[in-house]
Formats: sequence, C-alpha cells, structure tokens
Amino acid sequence: MRPAVFIAALFAIIGLVAISLTAAFGWAVLHANGVEPLQQTVFLGGAGAILFLFLLFGVWAMLHLRLIRPIDTITREIETLAHAQKIRPIEVPDGHLTGGLSEAVQQLIEHVIDARSKRLQAIDEAVESAETYKRRLETILLDLSEGVIVCNLDNRVLLYNQAAMRILQRPEALGLGRRLFAMFERDPILKALDELTSDQRGDKTRKLRTRQLVKCERLDGVADIDAHVALICSDEIETEGYVLTFTPALDMAEVSEDLPPRPEFYDFDLFKCVPDREITDIPLNELRCVVFDTETTGLEPSKGDELISIGAVRVVNGRTVRGETFYQLINPGKKIPKASIKFHGIADKDVKGKLKAGSVLPMFHRFCGRAVLVAHNAAFDMKFLELKEKTSGVSFQNPVLDILLLSAFLHDHTVDHSLNATAERLGISVSGRHTALGDAMTTATILLAMLDPLAERGVVTLGDALKVSSEQVKVRKMQARF
Repeated sequence: MRPAVFIAALFAIIGLVAISLTAAFGWAVLHANGVEPLQQTVFLGGAGAILFLFLLFGVWAMLHLRLIRPIDTITREIETLAHAQKIRPIEVPDGHLTGGLSEAVQQLIEHVIDARSKRLQAIDEAVESAETYKRRLETILLDLSEGVIVCNLDNRVLLYNQAAMRILQRPEALGLGRRLFAMFERDPILKALDELTSDQRGDKTRKLRTRQLVKCERLDGVADIDAHVALICSDEIETEGYVLTFTPALDMAEVSEDLPPRPEFYDFDLFKCVPDREITDIPLNELRCVVFDTETTGLEPSKGDELISIGAVRVVNGRTVRGETFYQLINPGKKIPKASIKFHGIADKDVKGKLKAGSVLPMFHRFCGRAVLVAHNAAFDMKFLELKEKTSGVSFQNPVLDILLLSAFLHDHTVDHSLNATAERLGISVSGRHTALGDAMTTATILLAMLDPLAERGVVTLGDALKVSSEQVKVRKMQARF
C-alpha cells in the first residue's frame, strides 16, 4: 500500500473509533443524568460532527504538508532540471510521503540529460563542416587591416571585425543588432545605397556590387571617416544587405590593442530581421538585451552611496556576445567603506583618477541604445542610474527585466532567489562573482537558460515576461506586509 493511502486509511479508522467511543461515553453520561433521547441524539450528533471535521482537517493538513507540497516541489524541480546544464539532486522537503518518486524522477532526468547530451554531440558533429567555413571567415577577418561592418536592409549590424573596432576607436554604439545610424548620420549612407541600387538594378551576375565612397559622419563627435559601401546580393533577393569598409589612417597602422583572439561579432540570422515591431510583442529569444550589474559603495543610494563600477554584456538573438562588453571603474568622489571593499574588492586606489558617474553613464547609455535592460534585483541598480540623471544628462527609459522576479515565477517552490542559488538550480557554474562584469555574464547565462522554461509556462514575449514580473512584485509586496 502506498504511504499516502495508508495514512489516509489509518486516520479514517482512528476517526471512526474515536467517534464511536465518544458517542458511547457521551450516551452513558447523558442517560445517567436523565437527559431526553432527542436531546441526547442532537448533542451526540453535533459532538461527533465536530470531532469528525477536526480529524478530517488533520488528515488534510498532513497530506498537504507531506504529500501535496512535496509533489508540487518535485514538479517545479522537473521543469527546472529539464533545462539545466548539469545534473544535481532534486530538492524535496524532509518527511515527505512520496516514497521513491523523487529517486525515480532523478534517474529519469539523468537519462534525459544524457540523451540530450548525445543529441547535441551528434548535432555538433553534423555542423563541423559549417564551423570550418566559419573559422576560415574569422581568420580572414582577423588578417584584414580594413575595418568591415556588414548590415542588413534594416540597417542593423550583423557582422564587424576587430579592425573596425580599432579604426572607429571602440565606439559604444557599435554592436550586433544595433542600428548603424546609432553611430553615423543616415543621409550620406542612404544616398550612396540608393545610387548603387539604382545603378545596379537588374544585374544579378555579381554577389558584391561596385563600391562607392561615402563620408561617414560620426554622432559621438569623433572625427568623420571615409568608407566604401557595397551591396550584397543573392540569387533569390536582388539586394540582401550592404558592407562598409574602412581603411586605417597612416598614424593608426602600427597601433596594437589587447583584443580578444577571435572575433565573436557575427550573426547572419539578422539578415532575416524585420523593422521594429511593438517591442512587447517581440519573443524573448529575439530580443536585443544589455545585461548589466553595478558595484557600489553601499546599499543605500538615496542616502549618498555611489556607483564604483558598471559591467555589461550584450545578448542578441538568444546568445551572449562575449566580444561586446562594457566595463568601467567609477570614481565615487568619496571613501569606499572597508565593508564594501571586502565584498567586491574595489579599493580607493583602484578608482583614483577614474571618471565620475556623470561622465561614465552617457557612455553606458550609448552602449545600451534602445535594448532591453536585464539585471538581477534590477530595482537596486536602476535606482543608482535614476539618481544620476541630472549630473549625467541621460535617462534610461529602456524596458527592464529582473532575473530575480523571473526566478520567483519559475521557482516558486523555494524562497532563495539569490544569483548563486538561481544559477545552481539551473546547473550554471558561477565565476567572477561580485565583480560587475562577472555578475553580468552570469546573469546573461541565467537569462538564456530561463528562455525554454518560461516558454513552457506561456511566457514567450517581452510583454509576457513583464506581466509575470509585475505579478511577482505584487506578491512580494503582500508578503512583506505580513
């Protein structure tokens, strides 16, 4: 017999025996005192009903604590582990009555993850040839002294190389999925594209059309730069996109920078991007996000605590673009408390001579553009940005997603939604903890790991995510009152 059935049957038997004994004893007492039979029946019936209800509530409470809640917890654990990157033991409350269910589920999940690993390995082997071509492209891009930026017809960047970053002096506005016109004036480039399209219309014999020189006027005040623009065409589509190439100035030819060894700056799926839709209707796995974190002198921004670093990474089309990061130390204009230094390791000597928040935040604002901002416990970080609006001259009006609230929605069987605990539940290894860029990287990995579980629970678009986040805020406010 199953434990739950056994407990229910035992309580039922005990309840019937208790009611019978109570009825017999009560009848004897009432009869000895000369109480009328009708009154005896009413009294004993009421007492028996109360006792039965009391026992029934006890049975329900026992089953809820020992069976229903553990089963609900196991259900949430299954949903979480089904998308985890590594296996961990299932968390089940002590004293549960599910028998060997958790162990059986654990074995099943291990088999599922093992099968998924084998499937992914087979996929990796199948795309090996494509990866070979990609590596060849990377090698060519690395060796080029010319800067290259490839855009789709929506004027969004889908590829750039390190030379482009170097020649353009690493502008914050350059990034995958970002509009080219967040960095350059649009009219000269659009005019050149229109002339090329008009001249070459109907000629499908060449993949790369004749180039045209154009002066690219920078929006950030840096000196303008000359570039060549050329159309990209395919057999099916007359014009698919275009390429901008920049020749380095003579005084930059010998400059060497410590850049990543491989360019991670390509996403040809952006060829398929359509013009902006209502942003709340965009699927989460298609969003352009900036995942960020801050380190501060303390935990009370309204009482004078200041920013001392900002770290961020872009997420485009469901993947982290590790080559597109933002990291700045900030001079807070005050001593950093020792308690805070123990937490993040940033001391006064580290921020001496660094820019203040009023100068760094405009740079971060350009890096973010109109992307969705993502953070863990985002209200804390956003408060620091809000309080610096006057001194920085920029206001962050971007939509914001909070990983803490999404974790509370997905993992409502637990109360620990810290960054470490959330990462552990999803099987994510944490590194660089308590550094702004390290925590931003971890948060980005958590965001991507949440996409499938969220979709399975009906949270597909940004609007869906904002809605469930808002509901979690209401729940947490209500919990705080009690």
